[in-house]
Amino acid sequence: MVVAREDLFADEIWNGLKTENLQKYLNLISTKHKFLPRSQVEQDPSWKQVIPYLVFRKDKKIFLMRRRADHSDLRLANLYSIGIGGHVNRKDLDGRGGFVSWAKREFEEEIDYKGGYKTEFLGILNHDANDVGLVHAGLVMKISGDSDVISVRDEHKSGELVSMEDAGRVYKQMETWSQIVYDHLRLGGSEASTRTFSGILPDWIIEKHIREGAIKITPLPKNWLGAIDQVSMDFHLGGNIKLFRGGTYRFIDTRRGLPEDAMEEVNLQEGDPFILEPGAFAIATTREILRLPSDILGRLEGKSSLARLGILVHSTAARFDPGWNGAPVLELGNLGPKPAILYCGMPICAFTFEKLAVPVKMPYEGSRSDRYSGSKKAIESRIEKHNK
Repeated sequence: MVVAREDLFADEIWNGLKTENLQKYLNLISTKHKFLPRSQVEQDPSWKQVIPYLVFRKDKKIFLMRRRADHSDLRLANLYSIGIGGHVNRKDLDGRGGFVSWAKREFEEEIDYKGGYKTEFLGILNHDANDVGLVHAGLVMKISGDSDVISVRDEHKSGELVSMEDAGRVYKQMETWSQIVYDHLRLGGSEASTRTFSGILPDWIIEKHIREGAIKITPLPKNWLGAIDQVSMDFHLGGNIKLFRGGTYRFIDTRRGLPEDAMEEVNLQEGDPFILEPGAFAIATTREILRLPSDILGRLEGKSSLARLGILVHSTAARFDPGWNGAPVLELGNLGPKPAILYCGMPICAFTFEKLAVPVKMPYEGSRSDRYSGSKKAIESRIEKHNK
């Protein structure tokens, strides 16, 4: 069973577990689905394969599985999972019920379990940041059982009931869908903690906002989770750099702005070196394009290891207002005594994010102070516009 990406995301695109307006999406899948050969859609992101994704819990324990090295999908081999899932085929639609019936049949086919249980639909899961998630969408359901006698029928998996704390110890070895669902369950399924939170975002809320699309970063690297530290996320040096030309003019008139020929543009490919001479100043972009909602501001922070070499990545303009949209610009300077070689694509700065108590009335993009939004290249100073 598949549904066209353009149908599923006709109104909005999200990443993470969607828990609102679920009936609309269930109706859409029910009416718009098709059946296509798996070989045709496995590498085609224009289709989303619909996967029931079932999480079994008994009291405060969760059923944790591990895919073995010989698993049929090598992309998931050796990874931990809390989700019991499988494709929906035409034969599964035998007229008995809907999504809940599919989920129950999938659970009973995959798991050896004799106790009683009840089901709860949690949401629809999407995650486009890796090859597997790009072509699948999950119908996530929690199964609450009354017996702890449970095992996996699939010879390519092993499983056991463990505490949430024990499951959390292998969080980094979980498949991505399991990480998303685990976070949802760990927070008790409540969004209140992130909606009412204000202040600098910790690592897990940064991750949550990126997954849900509140903070949009493109392109999002495949290993983007590894770029998140305690309260920040690394950004990388982009390929567009501009340097002041030497000897072409004597001064800068802040009422007139820069002459057209004041700066020289350099374009780099991934991994190319760039030499920043002592005393030199350049502007550059990050590789990533950042879009912020109206209730989150970003702050560009320097990297300590670069600062200890005398390399500055911003002079004063380190704040990115709520509603910002574009490639953040770096203000590179070398205060050290020696030329420094930087490389396109290297981690160059870190972004922290701060949640406001309430959204701003006037987001940056389109506001009277908007002079740089939408930019993907390093744009020279537009100081003259401040005087109008």
